[in-house]
Amino acid sequence: MPATPEDVHARLARAGRDAREAAAGFERDSRAALTRLKTRPIHERFAALERGAAQLLPEHRRELLLSIRNQSDEAGTDARTGPRHASRIAVWRGRLPYHVRRLTRDALLALCLMSALVLAYRRTPISWVEVRGDRDVTAAWVMPDGRSAGDRLVAGRAYALMRDADGVAELRDWRSGEGYAATRVPSDWLRTRSGPSR
Repeated sequence: MPATPEDVHARLARAGRDAREAAAGFERDSRAALTRLKTRPIHERFAALERGAAQLLPEHRRELLLSIRNQSDEAGTDARTGPRHASRIAVWRGRLPYHVRRLTRDALLALCLMSALVLAYRRTPISWVEVRGDRDVTAAWVMPDGRSAGDRLVAGRAYALMRDADGVAELRDWRSGEGYAATRVPSDWLRTRSGPSR
């Protein structure tokens, strides 16, 4: 027997009523679950949220999350307003883990700076010198790789004085395309001059 329009309207009205009742029931169940969860410790509330809290409607999940945040803020305020009698060392020690990355970075930067200064000191000449008198003198020049690079100091030519200790002068001379050659000679063979060129 075909359904009449009245039957269709009645079925639609009944379906709408059932849907509203189901939604109201689900809202009641969600509200009851929220009320139960709000009485639980924070870690249990977090666990319920991690599991998805399927029994809660989205607005009730949000309310549960706000309750966790509010309680955390209150606990933080209570901790901050507690007794203030900790020593400076205890406070510094408590903050140390948060500053380790910055302290490590600063220590590495200081080490790099010190290395650069030592390197610059070792590579920078003290002054410019030349041979006393007008005749060349014998000196064994050596390149950084150990090769021989000459056998004399040329009179009137400027050499970089790197170190002068115990009467021995360490000299350097730039060899184009090869690098610096180095030699050691007695300090009294040399005199200072104003610069590398006349």
